[in-house]
Amino acid sequence: MTRTLLLLLFTFGACKHTPPEVAAEPAEIAAPFDAAELRAGLPEGTTVLYRISAPDGTVMYTLWEVVQAGEGGLVIHQTLVDENRVALGPAVVSAKSWEMLQAESLPGILIETLEPTKQPMALGTLRVSGFVLVNPDNAAAIDIFTFSRRHPGPAIKLEYQLNGELMITVEAIEWTVGPR
Repeated sequence: MTRTLLLLLFTFGACKHTPPEVAAEPAEIAAPFDAAELRAGLPEGTTVLYRISAPDGTVMYTLWEVVQAGEGGLVIHQTLVDENRVALGPAVVSAKSWEMLQAESLPGILIETLEPTKQPMALGTLRVSGFVLVNPDNAAAIDIFTFSRRHPGPAIKLEYQLNGELMITVEAIEWTVGPR
C-alpha cells in the first residue's frame, strides 16, 4: 500500500485537494534553469536514479531516462525499478518541449526561497538552492525542491510534507549525463 502511494505521489506530483483557506498571491518564480541550460544539460542518454523513501522505512527507486533530445525538446522514460535497476513495470513516457520542462520545474505557489548553501547530498557535497512551495489546491501540502547548478534538469531532492509531516523524500542518488 505504501509503495503504491509513494509511486503515485512521485509520478503524478501532489494530489489535488480542497482549496487553501488563505488565498496566496502567486509570486514570480525564476525557474532554476532556462530552456537553453536544460537542453545543454540533458542530452540523450542522460539517466537519473532516484531513491523514494517514506518515514516508515519503505524505499523504492525510479529511473528517469532521456531517450531522445533535440532542438524542440526531449522524451523521458520514467520507470519504477528495484535496487538493481530491474524494471518493476512499464515506463511512463512523456515528451516535453524545453520550455515546458522549464515551466514545470516549480509547480505551486512560492512561499520561501532557500539561499544557496553547500550540503552533503547522495550525489556528493553540492552547492544547492531551493524553493518551498505550497500546493495551490491545498495549503497544508508543502513541497521543498532542491536544485544544483551542476545538474541542470529536475530537482535533485524533493520533500513532500502534509500538515507539517514529512510524507516522502525523493533524492537523486545517481546522475549520468549522456554524450554531448
